Amino acid sequence: MVHPGRAKLRRLVVLTAVAGALVLAPSTTALADPSAPTTAAPVTPAPPVTPAPTKPPTPTTPAPTPAPTPPADPYGPDGYDNFGYDRSGFDRWGYDRAGYNRSGVDRAGYDRSGYGRDGYNKHGFDRDGFDRDGYDQFGRDRSGYDDDGFDRWGYDRSGYTAQGCARSGADKPDADHAACEARRQQRPPTGSAS
Repeated sequence: MVHPGRAKLRRLVVLTAVAGALVLAPSTTALADPSAPTTAAPVTPAPPVTPAPTKPPTPTTPAPTPAPTPPADPYGPDGYDNFGYDRSGFDRWGYDRAGYNRSGVDRAGYDRSGYGRDGYNKHGFDRDGFDRDGYDQFGRDRSGYDDDGFDRWGYDRSGYTAQGCARSGADKPDADHAACEARRQQRPPTGSAS
């Protein structure tokens, strides 16, 4: 069902559009004057159009590109750059940027691993971890004995402790037998904390 107010509104819009079209276009609705002559004037053709003569196009040659200039040589007349290194990367004294010479030794005499020409590092240990006297950082020699001649369990090279207790159980006659028995009653070290 159409609302009655809308129908009136539509009719008003249509009538306004028709009236506006008649007002804006009076020449289309005007009648032709009957007294005007009906013959048309003769039509003369226009002369043909000839294009003006033109020069043929001249080929344009591209401008030659200049050759790239080579980069400036960073090495001066003495053969060293601004930082003091030659083309091989070594300074005037023969050391590279990392501080090593052609033999791989730095200014202090140590190689890239940190060991000197004598085979010891700056802490005094060789590649096996022993110092010049033959002891490691825990004070034991290559056989595992300390400065006093005892291993880490307290036995000397002959197999006896400082109290005379034997590893095998056959103690020396002058051994401290009470200390030896107390030592045997202890649990052997297992390496665990419990």
